[in-house]
Amino acid sequence: MPERQRPTMRAVRPPEAPAAPSRLRVVVALSIAAVATVAFGFALVVWEDRTVVDVVSYVAMPLTFGGVGAYLTIRVPANPIGPLLLAATLGFAALVGGGAFAWYGVGTGEITTATTIAGMLANLMFIPALVIVLVGVPLVFPDGRLLSPRWRWVAGAAILAVGVAEVAAAFRLPVLLEGQSLANPLYVEAAAGWLSDADRLSSIAAIPIFAATVASLVLRYRRGDDIQRHQLRWLAAAVSVAVVAWSISFFAPLVGRSSAEIVGLLALNMIPVAIGVAIVRYRLYEIDRIISRSISYGLVTATLVATYLALVLVLQGPLGDLVGGGTIPVAISTLVVAALFQPLRHRVQHVVDRRFDRARVDGERTIDAFSERLRDEVDIDALVRDLGLTIDQAVRPARHGLWLRNDGR
Repeated sequence: MPERQRPTMRAVRPPEAPAAPSRLRVVVALSIAAVATVAFGFALVVWEDRTVVDVVSYVAMPLTFGGVGAYLTIRVPANPIGPLLLAATLGFAALVGGGAFAWYGVGTGEITTATTIAGMLANLMFIPALVIVLVGVPLVFPDGRLLSPRWRWVAGAAILAVGVAEVAAAFRLPVLLEGQSLANPLYVEAAAGWLSDADRLSSIAAIPIFAATVASLVLRYRRGDDIQRHQLRWLAAAVSVAVVAWSISFFAPLVGRSSAEIVGLLALNMIPVAIGVAIVRYRLYEIDRIISRSISYGLVTATLVATYLALVLVLQGPLGDLVGGGTIPVAISTLVVAALFQPLRHRVQHVVDRRFDRARVDGERTIDAFSERLRDEVDIDALVRDLGLTIDQAVRPARHGLWLRNDGR
């Protein structure tokens, strides 16, 4: 092959395919996800005063935490994040399903050993599951390893705090279900006082532990390469939406609180989805585009809503005599907002992309610059080198090559 027909860039060897998971791992992972689905479904049927928020939560959580946990356990067996998500799923399922079973037993008057065990599981499994999601997974995200051996103290402190909280939950409460007569067989009245103090200390210790977990993610981002930073952005994006939505729900009026809680629950359940996308690196670099689109449509929506309200108020107030009453001001405002949508969206999108989607903007500029140089370039070797650099900068492929047709001339 002539020299100019050879690939212009060094080929990158594809990564070795991971070893196939054992059948036992597959069965256990899928079984946990199935058990969680059944537990949440049972609770959804048993609870009589369920709300829309409950329905969204009980349907989404086993599918996201359990489904993603099972997928990662099977797909990436060397990474412990999949099993951690499955362990958290079991904890949430014990809380919801065990609580529903215990309430059902107390309500029907059939308090058996199974009812008591279900109440104890509901009491004890929530805290470990929550700590796994808030501390365990972030500490080893995304590669499944701690940032360094020095960070073992954070994991150790979290385990110790969970142990103290579990002992307190097991022995300090006389009943297993608040407001019900399901007695706690492990209750120790003499130790209730100091167990309550220990429980408060474990709650206080959770603050620096969580702060250290966040600090580890920040350090990973600062020290990581481009891929690791994009992985962390996926997690940060999902967590940020959940935090904002729940914060709004705490202060929103009753009319909008339910909607904010639903958004918060959906965002909470998007966290394992974001983790799965980041670990398997499926459409990893789309995070910048997702962030820019979310911000753009949020700004456009807020601007259009404000414009619509202002037009309605002006047309019904100072200009009411000129345009008339009834539905005319509403119709005019709707037409104006509809006409503004596309121009405003394009303008806002352009401004936001320059800040939050630099990869796409820089790639388009790189291609445009190459198109300009292509008009005047006559040296085929220089053109081949320039094309290779443009492809590498614009789309960042794992490998690429260029072959030129040889007609024998």
